[in-house]
Amino acid sequence: MKIPFVKMHAQGNDFIIVETDKTKIVDKLASKLSIDICNRNFGLGADGLVLLNKINPQMIIFNADGSRAEMCGSALRCCCYLIAESSGKQQIQIKTDNGILKGVADKQNPLYVTVEIGKPVMIKNDIVLEGFTGDYITIGNPHFVILEHDLSLQPHLTHGKALSENKYFDHGSNIEFVHIISKNKIEMVVWERGAGATMSCGTGSTAAVFSGQQKKLLDDKVQVHVPGGEVVISKKGNTYYLGGVVSLIARGEFEWTI
Repeated sequence: MKIPFVKMHAQGNDFIIVETDKTKIVDKLASKLSIDICNRNFGLGADGLVLLNKINPQMIIFNADGSRAEMCGSALRCCCYLIAESSGKQQIQIKTDNGILKGVADKQNPLYVTVEIGKPVMIKNDIVLEGFTGDYITIGNPHFVILEHDLSLQPHLTHGKALSENKYFDHGSNIEFVHIISKNKIEMVVWERGAGATMSCGTGSTAAVFSGQQKKLLDDKVQVHVPGGEVVISKKGNTYYLGGVVSLIARGEFEWTI
């Protein structure tokens, strides 16, 4: 079966995007397709699969392990770019599992996309798990944010999996280790539920900034440095926005044997 695809990344958080208005993917097969197409050795390789309907804008996300993800800010920006590219519109609205969210492609640089990421909610702060104290936050998907002074030892690689699968979380959680540099700048490494260590995470960046703001450590606009680059999180009222550059890697066809 030939499946047309677009591969994109946002700060190294990469996705295979399949346009469902062109290729019909039966729901029960989407999980298997995600596992096969995202495999780094035997597939195209990616952190996740995105099923995108550009005609009636909607995105559905599957992690590399085949599990369905509720939300992904990096994928949302990539999808907004593709819709803007084909429609000529700068203002985009996309239905997600976290509601209808808005995006804007910059007029001068369409690859710079800012999206509405929603309203973070603190489920519980200062929880101790696996010897780490962190905040449990949801932005449509779960995050556990840990403040660290030194990220050089890459704690997400040594502790991310155990924290993500801790029985405290009903269905696992994304894990962010965060170093606050100043009131408007942080650095972060992340272990994503269903994908492992990734180069970036849009909702994770938002959760990290929200956590720091609740502790009165961060301003309303913050640069977030991740292994794959930089994004900007802005708070306007109670709503948060995620901005950054996306990159188009390839277009082609995937030969899928079901």
